[in-house]
Amino acid sequence: MSGQYLAAFIMFFITIGVTSMFLLPAIKVKQKCEIVKFYWVGFWMFLAGLVAFAGSQSVLVILDHDVELFGGAILGGITAAYIVFVMFAWARLTLHGASSFLGKNNPAKLAAK
Repeated sequence: MSGQYLAAFIMFFITIGVTSMFLLPAIKVKQKCEIVKFYWVGFWMFLAGLVAFAGSQSVLVILDHDVELFGGAILGGITAAYIVFVMFAWARLTLHGASSFLGKNNPAKLAAK
């Protein structure tokens, strides 16, 4: 029984360490554009959350808790939320780029020059 708690303790601290490593790019890498910065941080936060979730699930499995049903439901929700986040980001960045391009190449502005 003592070995089980030791293994859970080790897994817990490995989870914290790996999760912290996934947060470093979000903190250390600076982005100039606020929109890109938002999605850059969101991407790394998602990965850190996924690692933290998987690690906590592993700790509970080591401690002989049944987490398969609940863990599967949460993982499905996290995956669906990330897909919505990516699709929203794609649409927003595409519209931002198109409006920026059209703003620079506006025929009325070009005729005025």
